[in-house]
Amino acid sequence: MLRSQELQKKNVPTDSMNEVTKLLCLSGLLIVVDLPWLYIQSSAVQDIISNIQADRPMNVRLWAGAPVYLALAYLLTQITSAPRAFLAGVATYAVYDFTQVVTFDKYPLWFALSDSLWGGILMALVWWIGSHLNLVTPNR
Repeated sequence: MLRSQELQKKNVPTDSMNEVTKLLCLSGLLIVVDLPWLYIQSSAVQDIISNIQADRPMNVRLWAGAPVYLALAYLLTQITSAPRAFLAGVATYAVYDFTQVVTFDKYPLWFALSDSLWGGILMALVWWIGSHLNLVTPNR
């Protein structure tokens, strides 16, 4: 018997499980595609945070990245094209980055701009990959 038939007999909704699987796959893709940017920018971010926190080093709590990547993955499932994914990424990252500019005198504008642009590139790339893996639905 097929796995989906077994789940249906047990009243387990396969559609919602499929959606969870898609979210987890998209989250994983987001992490993999984001890693080069995180690596390239790591020393700049450490300097920015140290400067804002009066020379206290950055304390990374990796667990807090999980809801971020899951939320971005959910957004990708709601988007129907790579250009829209780019705009959603720019908007999402800009909300965070420019809130930092407003809040902290020492948060550099150049970083807010470049990170916002990266958010668009990240979301468009992952949406495009996801569309080829049937993780997102293109506008037909």
